[in-house]
Amino acid sequence: MWEISGNGNAEFRANGWKLVITSGEPNTDGIRLLSCREDLVGSSARIAIPGYELPPCSECYIRGDGLHLSFPVSQSNPIGLELVMMAIEADQQMFVVESVIGINTSLLDSHPDLKLEVGAGHPGFPIWGRVGWECSADDGDWVWMRAAPRPHGEGPAVSTSLLCDRRDLCSLAPASCDQDMSVRFFGDFLEKGVIRKVQPWWVWSNGPLANRKATAIARYLSARPLALSN
Repeated sequence: MWEISGNGNAEFRANGWKLVITSGEPNTDGIRLLSCREDLVGSSARIAIPGYELPPCSECYIRGDGLHLSFPVSQSNPIGLELVMMAIEADQQMFVVESVIGINTSLLDSHPDLKLEVGAGHPGFPIWGRVGWECSADDGDWVWMRAAPRPHGEGPAVSTSLLCDRRDLCSLAPASCDQDMSVRFFGDFLEKGVIRKVQPWWVWSNGPLANRKATAIARYLSARPLALSN
């Protein structure tokens, strides 16, 4: 289950996997996701809104099986973000986590996008913008994207993948993967007061997923409802 530390970070452990969510306060570079295997740091990722600093985290709490984070709109931070993280499956080979990410704005004219990326170098001190993604499977109803593997000598070879199903494919900007090494959603006009959401799944694994397993995970995501609110 999730646990929240005194400094506001959250941690989930299961079957040798650990995921640490760092929201920071104030947060200037997005939400950090640090995955570990057998207490060895494996991969670092982040969720950010390019061109905007996230507001300070106002709420960090656990409800049921989900971790909830809220970064509300303020006068100095016109773009807000809501995040729910829920562990789906963990075994000796992989760790699957569902994320429901929502953005909103107080601006009358804005086109914010949501950026998901993996860090290069040591995951504890990541360098952003150097690790690209590739489309590893496209069924038409879902798309799997896998981050480029880490070079030898940079620690455990934990593979990071993202799964996006048909409900969110219209929000995905695939061309941007080649331009700035990130996966991006949205980027079009966002009406003031509207919350726009996507539900990508993060998968950390010891290696590439078998096709049968990847298909089973994708079908499971497609069967789950998209949360209407956090």
